[in-house]
Amino acid sequence: MRSALRLAAGLSLLAVLAAGSVEDEQQTSSAPIDYSNPKYVVNYKALADEFEANSLAAESKYEGQLIYIKGPVSSVDKDILGDPYISITGDWDFAMIRCNLTDESVNSASAVRKGQYITVAGLVGDTTMGVSLNRCRVVG
Repeated sequence: MRSALRLAAGLSLLAVLAAGSVEDEQQTSSAPIDYSNPKYVVNYKALADEFEANSLAAESKYEGQLIYIKGPVSSVDKDILGDPYISITGDWDFAMIRCNLTDESVNSASAVRKGQYITVAGLVGDTTMGVSLNRCRVVG
C-alpha cells in the first residue's frame, strides 16, 4: 500500500513539474525578440570549432541567446511535422545549424537557395546534434 502511495505521489509531482516546464517554454517562446540586437555574431565554422573545443562551455555561452550565424545553405525544407526550417552546413557534420523558422519569416525564406551564403538570427536551443536556432529568421 505504501509503495502505491509513493508511486502516486511521485507521478503527481512529475505531472506538476512537467506542466510548469511547458508553461515556462510557452512564456519564453511568446516573448518579443529584438532581432536587431544579437548577443553574438558568428560564422558557422567558428561556432562548430567552439563546440568541438569545449561543448560544455559553448552550450553555457550560447544557450537561450539571440545570435546571428553566417554560412552556406544546405537545404530549405519542412520537417516531418510540417515545420519549415533552413539548414546551414559546410563540410563538417557538427557544423550543422538548423534554423526553425517563424511563421512570419517563411516568405523571405522562400527566396533562399541551396549554396547561398546567408545570415540567420534566432535563439539557440538544442545543441545535441549541431545547433538548433528557434524563432529563426533570415536577416541577410
